Amino acid sequence: MITTLAGEHFYLSIVIRLIIAMIMGALIGFERASKKSTVGLRTFSIVCVASALTMVINEYLISLYGAGDAARLAAQVISGIGFLGMGSIILTSRNQIRGLTTAATLWATAILGIAVGAGMIIPSCITFVIMMFIITVLSHISTHLEKYNRIMTIYLEVDKNVGLQHIIDVFAENGYEVAQLVKHKSSPEGDLTVQLDLDLKGKYLHSDIIYRLSQLESIHYIEEVKKFST
Repeated sequence: MITTLAGEHFYLSIVIRLIIAMIMGALIGFERASKKSTVGLRTFSIVCVASALTMVINEYLISLYGAGDAARLAAQVISGIGFLGMGSIILTSRNQIRGLTTAATLWATAILGIAVGAGMIIPSCITFVIMMFIITVLSHISTHLEKYNRIMTIYLEVDKNVGLQHIIDVFAENGYEVAQLVKHKSSPEGDLTVQLDLDLKGKYLHSDIIYRLSQLESIHYIEEVKKFST
């Protein structure tokens, strides 16, 4: 006999599980969409519901035939969701990685759906609360830490008539230590393009440095490169 949320009412149990999965997936997707992620509310909701349904099907087949592997379909979901996760990860032209958090969250949401589909409602709710805490509260903490990170990576487009040495001299005058410098192809406008790491030793705020450097006429474009972005 199958243990369900509603005793003998197996189909009522299925409806409850799928609705819970839909709500959890939608709330997680809403948070990601608010961060302008490539994957939003509908995708997360569908993934969570489909994962829950997978476990319901698994449960049904085992009860129908009296044998089977309860973890087989779940394992396929966990591995298969990687295709969606890969699609949400973007490598920009400035070697900036975006979408890692979204990909990890999508994978975790699939597992959350599996747990809901298996009838593990209380553990699923606890996991859901923890996930929401991570992607909301800890996200703000992570952003704060990034602002004061000792190593800052920036992308620059510099006037070719001025040259890089002038920019390096400006860094030295302001006490910014260049830890690493990598040249890229020239921009369409013919400017020199470079990506470099500054060792700030925790003394400077990243936004202040961006503002100061952006005031230089020889720098036509400047952007901080966050290698691990949401």
